[in-house]
Amino acid sequence: MYPDFIGIGAQKAGTTWLARNLAPHPEIHMPRKEVHYFDRKMRERSNAISRLFGKTKNDEQWRRQVKRIPKQFLRTRSLEELRWSYRFYMRPYDDKWYSQVFEPKKGKVSGEITPAYSVLDRDRVAHVHSLMPDARIIFFMRNPIERVWSQTVMSFDKVEKGSAESAAEGEVFKKLGRNSTWKLSNFLRTFENWGAFYPDERFFVGFLEDTAYLPEDLLEAVYGFLGVNTSFRPPQADKKVHSRSAATMPAKVAIHLAQNYRDEIARLSERFGGYADFWLFCAERLIEDPPEGETVPYPLFGSYLWDEWASENLPGGEPQRVQSGPLSAIQAAT
Repeated sequence: MYPDFIGIGAQKAGTTWLARNLAPHPEIHMPRKEVHYFDRKMRERSNAISRLFGKTKNDEQWRRQVKRIPKQFLRTRSLEELRWSYRFYMRPYDDKWYSQVFEPKKGKVSGEITPAYSVLDRDRVAHVHSLMPDARIIFFMRNPIERVWSQTVMSFDKVEKGSAESAAEGEVFKKLGRNSTWKLSNFLRTFENWGAFYPDERFFVGFLEDTAYLPEDLLEAVYGFLGVNTSFRPPQADKKVHSRSAATMPAKVAIHLAQNYRDEIARLSERFGGYADFWLFCAERLIEDPPEGETVPYPLFGSYLWDEWASENLPGGEPQRVQSGPLSAIQAAT
């Protein structure tokens, strides 16, 4: 009962949008978006009793989730869902537990999306492969400059209960420099670790820009990759997820990120072209011709930088087809 596909990230690169558009498909079974087995639970030796009295953040989250079970049962009256909740919340974590998360598949293509899997070390990816050697891997990417800023904003929203835009500059730059922030934006490391076990044809690479410009075409490509009906149209394909009212980012932050990720972006541009070329254009413009104001438009693919780049590189100034697809096809195209 192991899943047929795993979405491995990247964080803040469209994975929630993807999950919301995969879940309604009648041939896809996604009992939960983020299972967090291979990054958290796999080596955790807790049980229901220890979680009930534990003091960690994971224990607190578990208790909040368990409290919702009675209300959910009263609403659905589903014994099948109740049994699933028992297995998910009450049993100890191991490979058998993980496989039971996806029961019952009922002939559907099953999977999950946990963005933290993108930073798994190679030994953990090896364990994934030992359980699911034929799994299909989905990885969405985003301009690292945008992705890091989006992660920083989320961190302030969730942890500090404040605003990244109004926080002290030193505190913002401290978060930008965290090791976890760097790892989540090191896409080439993800390709190296996962590519050591999964061939290019089993690796789907998505670009956030396609969710904005060609969402239905992108979903059709993902459905085809998963082997399900490509003509299905979910109700919210063109709806943005986690969009914020702020449409800018501090210019100092943008320049700092451009300087720090310029070399990484250059390697992505060399490998993928297309949208990654635009990311490199942004980085170089921010470094060589810094903006005069205190802020720059966000996201960058909705700014003057996109208009300038697209007018020179795209017919009509907009994408005509999705760049996202199986890694083998993308690399062949470039």
